[in-house]
This record gives sequence, C-alpha cells and structure tokens, in this order.
Amino acid sequence: MVSISRKTFLKYGISFGVFLSTSQVLQYCKSSSKDRYDYERKNPFDSGFLSENISPILKSLRIGITAPNPHNVQPWKFKIIDDHSALLFVDEKRLLKDTDPSFRQIHIGQGTFLENLSLGTQVLGYSTEVSLFPEGKYTIADIGKKPIAKIVLIKQEDLVRNPLSEFISDRVTRRSIYEGEDLTQEDFEKIRKDSAILYSELKFIPKAGSEKLRKQLVAAMQMETDTYNTYEESRIWFRYNDDEIGKFKDGLSLRATGVSGLKYYFARNFFLKPGTESWHSPENKKAGMDMFASQVESSKGFIFLKTDQNEIIDWIQAGRDYLRLHLAVTKSGFSLHPMSQILQEYPEMDPIRKELESSLKPGEKIQMLVRLGMSDYHYYSPRRDTKDFLL
Repeated sequence: MVSISRKTFLKYGISFGVFLSTSQVLQYCKSSSKDRYDYERKNPFDSGFLSENISPILKSLRIGITAPNPHNVQPWKFKIIDDHSALLFVDEKRLLKDTDPSFRQIHIGQGTFLENLSLGTQVLGYSTEVSLFPEGKYTIADIGKKPIAKIVLIKQEDLVRNPLSEFISDRVTRRSIYEGEDLTQEDFEKIRKDSAILYSELKFIPKAGSEKLRKQLVAAMQMETDTYNTYEESRIWFRYNDDEIGKFKDGLSLRATGVSGLKYYFARNFFLKPGTESWHSPENKKAGMDMFASQVESSKGFIFLKTDQNEIIDWIQAGRDYLRLHLAVTKSGFSLHPMSQILQEYPEMDPIRKELESSLKPGEKIQMLVRLGMSDYHYYSPRRDTKDFLL
C-alpha cells in the first residue's frame, strides 16, 4: 500500500540495518510472468491435475473456483450428486455484509463460477447443463440453504470448444499501474465481439472525457476507506504476508494490489502491521488512497456492464457475462481491474453511486465497472483446496 522512493529505501535500509542478499531480494520478486509462488492458484489444466484419478465433476469444480469473485472470499460450496453432477450453493459464512449488504456482488460471483466452469470443462470434453434455482423460488433468505444451480456434465466427442476457454488459466485481475496507449473504440469492439456476452450490455468510456468518472471512483474509494465498517471488512479479509496467504488461500493482499519486490518488503515489514491500529492509521489510509488514485489515473479506458433489471437472476447472469468479458480482455492482451466501490449499496455510498447512475432508465443497474490498460504484473490469487468447498 506504500510507494517507496529510492530516498525512502535508503533511509529505511540504513535505519533498520537492512542489507539484503540477492537471494533475499528474489524472495520478494518474480523472475518471470510465468512463475507462480507455491500459494498462488494452480493451473487447472496442468497435465498432473488432469491425470489425477478423480471424478469429472471434481475436475470441473477445480476449474470453476479459479473464477474472479469479490474480495477473493470464494463464496461457494458444493454438494456432489454423482461423478457428473453437483449443486452450487452460496457459502453463507463468506459474505461481505458491510460492503455488499444486498449480496449482489456475492451472487455475481456465483455467475462467474458457473461460466468459468461451463467454458473450462469444454477442455475436458464435456458440455455443461446449468439449471438455475433447481428447488424453485430463491430469495436472499435462502442464501446457503437452497442451491443457486444444478450442474450436469455431458460428455461430447464432437464438442467444439469456445475460444475463450483457452484463456482461463492466464486470466488475472491486475490492480497495478497501467501503461501503453489508450483503448480505442476499435479495441472495445473487438473485446465486445470476442466476449459474446449473452445477458447484459457493455458500454465503453474512453480515457479522453473520463475525468469526471475518475474523480467519482477516487471519491468512492475514499468513502469506503473513511467508513469504518466497510474498511474494517477489507482488513478482516486481508492477508498480511506470504505465510498468511499460504495458510488461508483466500482474501486480499499487498501482492494482489500490484506491490512486489522491495516495495513489498518494506510495506510488509515496516509499514502495514496486523491489527486495527495500523490498518486504520491516517498514514496507511493515505498511502492506500494515493496508490488507488494512481491506479485510476493510469487507466487507459473503462467498460461497464449494465442490465435492464436488478434481480438476483440478473446478478448471476451478469456474473456469467463478466467472466466472458474478462477472458476476452485477456485474449486481447489488455488488463482489467474492477472498480466495485462506487457500485456498492450501503448508505454512505448512496449519493456517489446515484450520481453515477443518474442517466440510467428506471430498473437498470450497472453491475460491473472496470478500468483497462496494459500491465505485465502477474499474481494468481490463491484458491483453497476443492475438498474445502464440499458439503
């Protein structure tokens, strides 16, 4: 959460008697974008994984859980029916009650899982039949009790794979500073065509003319930071170091925000310490805001995903579309970072969100808003073991 200059590096290096060997420096850096730390999510199409003697449904679930989801809480649990079918439930123990009080984002995460699984299992030679709300009417009161979907795998020898399935393993959310040229309308049209979304509408906002939006995004993050409960919720899901990332295999982290190398070393060891006092300190909150503002300013364009209605089924279907959008962006060579703060529905955020949505028609909802650009930073957010999701 801290950008460290050469002067600051020397200051703290001398003050704390820090003299790092080459091997110690490499501990905090990746030698290439292909490397993955032991705690990062594994490639679900790795030959070793695919050759394991487990059922097709377990292999498909392992693909599905690599999907993007809010705060990386991984809000899924599964009931296995047989070797080729399962039920998907929201994990009621992994909700974001302060930043997502409507549970809209959590249900978007159900949609990303379903689409990731559906596209990914094509690699295994299966098509997927997804039946939403298999036990009938589903409401917020049914979270964790009634299934979101029934998943059935169907073996097909002549299956034609969707090209997006090739990019599931490489898909990452990059929260780093973006470089390169601004996205053009032509870039957006290619992404829209490749994503072939089914339920929502995509809108492009070029960098030029996005000054008001960029200010709104920073104001929204400032509101989340200054609202104790919402910022505290992020702390609860924050993993402070590599040991915690490896232990919990979920949540947020400095590495996920694009901090690596010596910046990561100093931020982890000297600035951001576990506990509420450090997290909510004015210095660390300002550092976090400065970093976020720099990320927003470096954006090369924005895309938002809109639905005509705002019911639970719209959230799930929007999640399926968002997964397709993310894979299409990956295919195009661009990077993507959700700007979710401004879309959240707690009282303190209402004025900022309503200003953003003032031009929408009655009933419409912006479900996702992302910034785009170019970045070679790679961090594959970790995932828990598949067995930890099973009922």
